Amino acid sequence: MKNYISLVYLPQDEETAKQLAELLEDKHIDVHLYEKILYKDPKVLNDLKNSACLVILHLSEDFDYRDYLREIVRASNKCQIVSVYIHKSTYQNRYNINEIECKEGYPLEALANDISCVMVGGYKISVTPFNRKKLKQQALDLYNRGHYVWALCLLLKVFKINDLTVKEKIASAYTQLMNCDKAINYYSICLPITDNDSNGQICNNLGWLYTQTKNLAFAEKYLKLAIEYGNPDALYNLGYLYETSWAYDSKMRRTREAYDIYCEVLNQSTTSEQSKAQAKEKLKHQADKLLSRRNYAAAMNYYKAIGDGAKVAECLRNIKLLRQAYEERKAREAEETAE
Repeated sequence: MKNYISLVYLPQDEETAKQLAELLEDKHIDVHLYEKILYKDPKVLNDLKNSACLVILHLSEDFDYRDYLREIVRASNKCQIVSVYIHKSTYQNRYNINEIECKEGYPLEALANDISCVMVGGYKISVTPFNRKKLKQQALDLYNRGHYVWALCLLLKVFKINDLTVKEKIASAYTQLMNCDKAINYYSICLPITDNDSNGQICNNLGWLYTQTKNLAFAEKYLKLAIEYGNPDALYNLGYLYETSWAYDSKMRRTREAYDIYCEVLNQSTTSEQSKAQAKEKLKHQADKLLSRRNYAAAMNYYKAIGDGAKVAECLRNIKLLRQAYEERKAREAEETAE
């Protein structure tokens, strides 16, 4: 398996190309960078013979890549081709290729994920009854080492409808690449045939994925199911849903309930340490915000939850000072009334 892609860019896109290459290399994909200078660069054409994917980055102007397409045909279509563009070139209307429209402000991390998913979908390898088991083990090894793109390339090839392990790994790998729709699809297939322990994790994953896709009703449904199954992260994720969902649906404005859930996360022994750390950070941020707004009573409750005694004492002093100021003002008003 040739674990590299060829990335061709225009001179004015060099900085963007290097940043994109770094993001892809973080996903364990070796990137061969080429600046397009010659009309038909022999180094690029030779590199395509063993490349898993060719990415043509033309973010500045039209890009003539007919010569690359011809070379791909000669290589028996073993190489995927991806065209990333802002303005569509005239040649893109003539060929059936993978196209990614990169609008202004489109994050490079998302672009790297999109390219990875295109590579996964078009990876070519022959699977037989004799090498299926070996390829599956190789895929699982790649997954365990964090090589999610290459693991997916093999997992999808050795996929069988009754192989629960492969299905869960495919869903998890798609989650890592933020391809939420495909991850939801594979987790939904897994859900009816797993045991209770796995159901809790799958429901939690589905709830998180539906949160990312802004399908709030389904997110709430699956997170509550995950809590019933005893998943250690589901309660925090439900709080996160309530905290952030108002931005997408005003009817779901339950921010205060979200922070109450974060307090509950800290008090429960069954929640994971990661969830507790995240909940503590959320509560501290909110408490500091309330303190700056002089809402001392509410801030004190959150400081109590995270165990910050110094801040609790500060809130108590401020509450005491406010009470004294209020009593003094009432006393002055009473004196003025008596006069």
